[in-house]
Amino acid sequence: MASCPQFVEFGRDVLRRNAGEIGAHLHGWTCPPFRILTADDHFHQPYITDWGKQPMWEKLHTLTSKLENEFEHDIVTHRSGRWALNNRYVKMLRKRGYKVDCSVTPFVSWRKVPGIPGGRGGSNYQTFPYNEYFVDVDNYRMPGESSLLEVPVTIRPVYKNRIAPASMYSLQRMALTYVHRATRRLFPSVAWMRPNGNNLMTLFQLVEESELSEQNYVQLVLSSSDLMEGGEPKSEDAIFSDIEQLFARASTGFKGATMSDFYDEQHLDLQTPVPELV
Repeated sequence: MASCPQFVEFGRDVLRRNAGEIGAHLHGWTCPPFRILTADDHFHQPYITDWGKQPMWEKLHTLTSKLENEFEHDIVTHRSGRWALNNRYVKMLRKRGYKVDCSVTPFVSWRKVPGIPGGRGGSNYQTFPYNEYFVDVDNYRMPGESSLLEVPVTIRPVYKNRIAPASMYSLQRMALTYVHRATRRLFPSVAWMRPNGNNLMTLFQLVEESELSEQNYVQLVLSSSDLMEGGEPKSEDAIFSDIEQLFARASTGFKGATMSDFYDEQHLDLQTPVPELV
């Protein structure tokens, strides 16, 4: 997109009007410099964490510089392609000046989703925090005192066809094997804050649960494939209708914000922050 003149013009206008934010979204197999890992990287789609330290850094630096040059704006928000993170990559994000990452998908593991043949698969976030946290310097799964704010995707376990209340899964934050096994038995499925044209009641439940548990934010996830003509096999009209209704419902308890806005509020440690829809 940063190589498309029409999109660059659109993005610059969004930034000038402060109507949104542009962040980085890195897929290693499409981002230069190219370091081939498999017989067909476009087929296997390696995770960025499948590359070694130097190629990983070069790809992140190249993409960030391209975005900053094209949009004439600092790029400080990041979401990894295929939701991939590890400690090495998180340290690189901090080194490159990123303030916010939103790649963690709590309660979800991508281990069985392959990258390179014979590899470890994706990241396992089943025992990660589901609230925002400044990551630890050495262990990104733990809250700490680094400058990088992790804003996990709004995902909650489903229990008896309802979003489970926070009190039922608070133990999920404990990285203990027996707790992990128990929570997976209790909550075999999860719900994402991601409109698909057929899940409006679930989205409303996620907002309601976040309000009741006094969360500081709910995070909406959308991909371009959700909205473009010929993309996902869903009704675009239904998705747009659901988004409008979701925004109307969320506005009763949340305000709209970019990731940078949310970071600034958390960084200032305000005493009475207003919940935000990011």
